[in-house]
Amino acid sequence: MLQRHLQDTYQYLFDTAHRALLDGGSFAPFGAGIRKTGEQIHTNVDLPIEQSAPTDHISGLIAGFRADEAENGLIAAGLVFDGRARGDDAAALCFHIEAANGSAVEVIVPYVRQPDLLIAFAEPQIAAVESEIFTELQ
Repeated sequence: MLQRHLQDTYQYLFDTAHRALLDGGSFAPFGAGIRKTGEQIHTNVDLPIEQSAPTDHISGLIAGFRADEAENGLIAAGLVFDGRARGDDAAALCFHIEAANGSAVEVIVPYVRQPDLLIAFAEPQIAAVESEIFTELQ
């Protein structure tokens, strides 16, 4: 069941980010999650893109997820931003997705914009990472 929630969160983030890229350009980092009630949520941080860095948005998203977890309970949560792949520095969708049990993955999906305005995605690069959303704050 938990694996399905992680996959659903990833799929929502990927599809929404893909649509944003097709609309022509980059986008501010945003997130999604699944509450214990089964409700899927979409979240972003209201910061002006011109005066903020992606890290500002990411920090705000993580703080928002932690608050939502305390108030409503979350099963899974994740965020995505338009970044760069490691190694070859190609354009990439960069995901950080976590389950409430503390398992976390990073998914990097390099892409190339095609002349016909389509986007060609390369194979995802997946790695286990440290949890940043579902951490015990003492």
